[in-house]
Amino acid sequence: MSIEDLVRSVISKKDPAGFYVIVADRNALPIVEKYAKDVQVEEYGDSLVIRTKSRRVAEELARRLARKNMLRFEL
Repeated sequence: MSIEDLVRSVISKKDPAGFYVIVADRNALPIVEKYAKDVQVEEYGDSLVIRTKSRRVAEELARRLARKNMLRFEL
């Protein structure tokens, strides 16, 4: 699956509150911290659940995490 396919799958769905939801490795925290004012982060075990209202931030973050193989599709 290409990076663009991964990004599209991440931004194609929103949760009921209207947030884009990205699940990533816990090791992605330094990358996610750069978006601290635009995202909400919850830690579950060895995963991060990242929520944002901004489509641009969701795309950018998903792209960065996909390039580094840090996206997850399960908790």
